[in-house]
Amino acid sequence: MPPVPQPQAAPLNIPQTFAQALALHEQGRLSQAEPLYAAVLAERPNHFDALQMLGMIKLAKGEPSEALRLVSAAMKLRPPSPQILVNCGMILHALKRSEEALEYFDMAVKRRAKFAEAHNNRGGLLCDFGRYEEAMASLKRAIELKPNYADAYYNLGNALRGLGRLQEALEQFDRALAIRPDYPEALHNRGVILERQDDIAGALACYERALALGCQEAYESRGRVLLRLERIEEGLAAYNQAIAINPNDAKTWCMRGRIYMQMDRADEAMADFIKALTLQPDYAEAAYEFTLCELPIVYREADEIARRRATYETKLKALKSDFDAGLLKGDLLRAISIRHPFLLAYQGGNDRALQHIYGEMVGKIVAQQFKPAPLPPPPAPGEPIRVGIVSAFFSRHSNWKIPIKGWVSQIDRSRFQMFGYHLGTVRDDQTPVAETMFDRFVHRSLDTEGWRREILADAPHVLIYPGLLMDANSLQLAAQRLAPVQCNSWGHPETSGLPTLDYFLSSDLMEPPDADSYYTEKLIRLPNLSVYYEPTAFETIMSEAGPITREELGLRSGATVFWSAQSLYKYLPQYDDVFPRIAREAGDCQFVFLRHGGGAQVTEIMEERLERSFAAHGLKADDHCVFLGRMSQSKFVAAAGQADVLLDSIGWSACNSALESLTHDLPIVTLAGPTMRSRHSTAILQMLGVTETIAHTVDDYVAIAVRLARDPQARRAIVDRMAAQKHELYYDRAPVRALEEFLERAVRG
Repeated sequence: MPPVPQPQAAPLNIPQTFAQALALHEQGRLSQAEPLYAAVLAERPNHFDALQMLGMIKLAKGEPSEALRLVSAAMKLRPPSPQILVNCGMILHALKRSEEALEYFDMAVKRRAKFAEAHNNRGGLLCDFGRYEEAMASLKRAIELKPNYADAYYNLGNALRGLGRLQEALEQFDRALAIRPDYPEALHNRGVILERQDDIAGALACYERALALGCQEAYESRGRVLLRLERIEEGLAAYNQAIAINPNDAKTWCMRGRIYMQMDRADEAMADFIKALTLQPDYAEAAYEFTLCELPIVYREADEIARRRATYETKLKALKSDFDAGLLKGDLLRAISIRHPFLLAYQGGNDRALQHIYGEMVGKIVAQQFKPAPLPPPPAPGEPIRVGIVSAFFSRHSNWKIPIKGWVSQIDRSRFQMFGYHLGTVRDDQTPVAETMFDRFVHRSLDTEGWRREILADAPHVLIYPGLLMDANSLQLAAQRLAPVQCNSWGHPETSGLPTLDYFLSSDLMEPPDADSYYTEKLIRLPNLSVYYEPTAFETIMSEAGPITREELGLRSGATVFWSAQSLYKYLPQYDDVFPRIAREAGDCQFVFLRHGGGAQVTEIMEERLERSFAAHGLKADDHCVFLGRMSQSKFVAAAGQADVLLDSIGWSACNSALESLTHDLPIVTLAGPTMRSRHSTAILQMLGVTETIAHTVDDYVAIAVRLARDPQARRAIVDRMAAQKHELYYDRAPVRALEEFLERAVRG
């Protein structure tokens, strides 16, 4: 028998299939439209419209390389329309080929001047470049052409936010939301503005609405606000719920791990990062966070420090090895901006070797993202040296008071031009003061690329990073060579490990003889305290703080009060017993501590440690230890006046708070340690010539504190001497003159 003929499939109706795909695409049903476009292209590979529309679906799915291939193929078939030029620009932007993307948007605008989408995309990209004024012109044109254009209002809000015009930015986000109430990015950025305006409740409401609409960035923002409100358990509950809904999402496990880290529940955080890595073994952010789990906020016992330090070293080397081998995927640049090894320095050791490993890795991560920058030649004879200071703390912050404000206010402006780059979000009464001190001052909401452009535009000869490892953005900039001379300094007195930082600006009085061995940078010892410091008037502090009594602070009227109000991570377990030892011999006394500003767990760990230590000496911690909550700066300084003695934290000495305590002439008991960060108060007392309260052993420290408690007359004599001598600390121009001479040598060679 002859073979039975098989039924032949009907030929694909290409126009009908494309029309179906396009209708589904316009309805947002991309997964259903995609195979139909593919079917059309299987029959007709040169179908112009199918190529470009499938390209846009690939872009929406996060496949920009494939999107570019498809749209490029379409553009070879016929001269590109303004719409295809815009599409191609969007794809190039997703591929981080932003300069090329801008060219395509420019071409689209030239071909069709009344093309609102082209103006909007151009404006949004100019915002990314930090060219906000140009961006606003494009975005206003887009709105003029299309008055109900939510995306253009959103981008205009971002441009105004970048210019620091926050209220106007808020109005634009509100306009975008009036048109599209379910606009998650606009809700999130509206929350950012409200948070900067200290409307924390309003910010939280925005973040929660954005989160409900799927904005992943709102997870971190909501968690940050809940932490400020000390409602971190609510943030944890949200992640618990998200994991219950989708237990296979590695990012959610990683995000919950970060919450646990903020709560100082390191072991639970570690378990979450391990789970994230189990689901996605090459998850770079989780691998990075897993390493930093070994640096908790406080330690439960002294033995834990050495154990975690050794494990941290092992993990850090493994992380760097995996990175070098290309085994990690994800945005490590973003990961290093979320968390730094800030807490490593509080272990009390020499961190140079560990920071060298970390700094080399960070340098390579950053080098993968940014090309080498063009650098200016040395200044001509008579030309001022351009000095930039990069910090997130041009506000009422210790980093502004020490060292930035004094250096900038006193440096010789005939020899130096000063540029300030305010990376932080806080703007208070000190920010306008800072603005007046610089030849150019920039305070905008920029990413690393934006700040890089701002800095390079000024062609600085020197960049100084006084707050490195204290904020989210400085490290990625410091890891680049953006100036011929780059300096670390002691806002956070820790070596960076970065090969791009040349010098560490420090205090000669604070550094021990072998200090060079603690830094990967070349150590520069500026005279005395290395800073120009101006005291705050007692009258100003008291008028801002209002009346304060011992009773409201929970202090007994007849007790000797020791002011121990430092961040809790400065207190190491091996020194806990100094408090009950002092209490046992000093009689009626109390120690004032500060509650941790994040989760309650940190304070609870410290309280448990003190309870054990006091109990071992037959005492009750509750009889002697008082924990105070969050206070304004003025109230903090005023409250210190209710104490009798400043009892310095051992291992990481007070500096700013010690200087502020001189408003009340408090005697300072300190232990001179082996590192610069353990010798701040020692240097202050040496400048005062009041050295009898500097201890060199723990026993000596206890004895000095007891003597001051039991001998009010001797304490009064020290108070009088401190009052008479404290002028020696103020208005010291010697460090600034030395800084000027160092900068001249370093820049002019």
